[in-house]
Amino acid sequence: MIYTTENLDKSSVRISEEEMNKALAKAEKEAEKKDHKKQWIEKMIKSAKTYYKLCPYFDKKTNKCFLTLGEKCPREGKYENCPIFLGYLENKYQEITSKKKMLPMDFLDLAQYA
Repeated sequence: MIYTTENLDKSSVRISEEEMNKALAKAEKEAEKKDHKKQWIEKMIKSAKTYYKLCPYFDKKTNKCFLTLGEKCPREGKYENCPIFLGYLENKYQEITSKKKMLPMDFLDLAQYA
């Protein structure tokens, strides 16, 4: 909705500008939080690549994924864009940040937060 000074007096325009600024600040904060989450997930994937060729939760003998509680792995152990592995990292991020703990900087450090 477009506000003009003809329709509204100055005080109501000022209030709506303040509300707009508050809404923008809130949206920017949420976007920054999502960016931080995305950066952390990318960092964990990059760190996992240095230690594992295949997904650390993939069983080579049975071709099953430990994250899906024994179901067959749909990506045959490749975890770069695996929705199951990404979901696991997102859940870990939420779990750690909700407890107000420090995020691990290395994939191997995730074992401490299990």
